[in-house]
Amino acid sequence: MSDTAPSAAPFDDVRDLALRQITPDIAPAEQVREALLNMGREGDFGRLGEAAGWLAQWQKRYPPRIENATLAIFAGAHGISGGGVSLSSDKNTKSKVDALRSGEAPLSAIAAQVGANIRVFELAIEQPTADFTDGAAMSERECAATIAYGFEALEGQPDLLALGVIGAGIGTAAAAVACALYGGSADYWVRPGPLTPKDMSASRTGIVDAALAKHRGHLDDPLEALRCVGGRELAACVGAILAARIQSVPVVLDGFATTIAAGIVHAINPEAVSHVCSAHVTKRPAHQAALDRLDMRPLLPVEFNTGGGMGSAAATGILKTACAPFIGRPAPSES
Repeated sequence: MSDTAPSAAPFDDVRDLALRQITPDIAPAEQVREALLNMGREGDFGRLGEAAGWLAQWQKRYPPRIENATLAIFAGAHGISGGGVSLSSDKNTKSKVDALRSGEAPLSAIAAQVGANIRVFELAIEQPTADFTDGAAMSERECAATIAYGFEALEGQPDLLALGVIGAGIGTAAAAVACALYGGSADYWVRPGPLTPKDMSASRTGIVDAALAKHRGHLDDPLEALRCVGGRELAACVGAILAARIQSVPVVLDGFATTIAAGIVHAINPEAVSHVCSAHVTKRPAHQAALDRLDMRPLLPVEFNTGGGMGSAAATGILKTACAPFIGRPAPSES
């Protein structure tokens, strides 16, 4: 018998990070609450007051402030995208990446307005993940490596991380993962926004059903579900969420796919997403259903058709507004 200890499986480190005990600092949140009471009646600041307290406890400082926000956009490609499941294409994804990098995309202007630094992470668009109706979308090693790549969103030590994803087929992959996490029928989680043709919704439902049948017996573990029927964008978001928790950086989710990424982390450890909030809810009914599973209430009722970073960028501005009443004020205990 060899004395060499067996090597850890690629997902072991991911689970360890999700299960690590991390607690926010309640004292700054209490200072926010006391300061708000000194400014008016309890509840006068509504959700803005709640957001300020949440930021303060995760940033572990009073006053809470956003001076170095990062908007991380993960872009990838899926082997199922040629199956009539998307209004977009890998070529469109590449064009969006180029527009973001050149500053010509509408999202670039929104990010500039709210003072967020856009970082675009291109996840091998020219090499789509495998068609998950035939086999697993990713190997365990590839999936774990992509999760680790998501840690790079925390470079530069942001004090707020806003997430977004782009990629043809990501919504269908997210719907398949949602079925694995929460049960229910494929058409429940595929439920599209108002602009999606009925035949495309039917194609998406058929692909998700086929994937669930193919991988039956391998979807009970959330990381296995991600590997089998997810995608690189989801994996990178999982990594970014985990790294942000370790570094005590608040995270803002965008649309359905980033919410499902948070759902994967939540399924491992519900406490591991307490540093995460939802920016908005899209017109896609499945997005609200996913938020309900996470008991998250979105900050903004802006009714975008989809994600792509628009909601999380806009929410960055709202969170800066939430911080404004405290900037330049001494802590209540110092008054």
